[in-house]
Amino acid sequence: MKEYISKYGTVSAENASDIIRNYSGTVYAVYSDHFLCSESKDVDIPHLMELRIFSEESEFRIFRYDLGSDFFWRYIDDTSFRQALGQEDDEFLKDFNNRIFDEIHLLDCDREKSHGYSYFTRAGAEYSLPAENAEKIMIRNYLDYDKNGMLSVNDFRIVKIL
Repeated sequence: MKEYISKYGTVSAENASDIIRNYSGTVYAVYSDHFLCSESKDVDIPHLMELRIFSEESEFRIFRYDLGSDFFWRYIDDTSFRQALGQEDDEFLKDFNNRIFDEIHLLDCDREKSHGYSYFTRAGAEYSLPAENAEKIMIRNYLDYDKNGMLSVNDFRIVKIL
């Protein structure tokens, strides 16, 4: 298990709601026919492909590859990750800022049509976000180094909507 992952496992579709209830934050859900971003944890499990519940310090992610199959899940908590890095011998690898890379992504948003919590892509598709007049999203990448010092991005999570 990677140091940045606090917990992980698998869960059946029948029991997915039980584990989802344990986490709080903003919900980003991808279904077989649409996506949703809200504060609500009312989840349509039969059609769910991926769900992320995120905050500035953590993210719970549950996903599956096919409808009807079991879910895989993992939980990242940056506070726990910082503590785990304290056990690292190498001073460079011990530094949290050498183990993450934050990116800011622009949302696909037609500014003339979008307002409040309602957004339109430049192609005309409508979506909503639990943030008024958002323009960007912050993504945190988790970095690892091999024995030769070569960098790789192992995972990412949503930090916040800006």
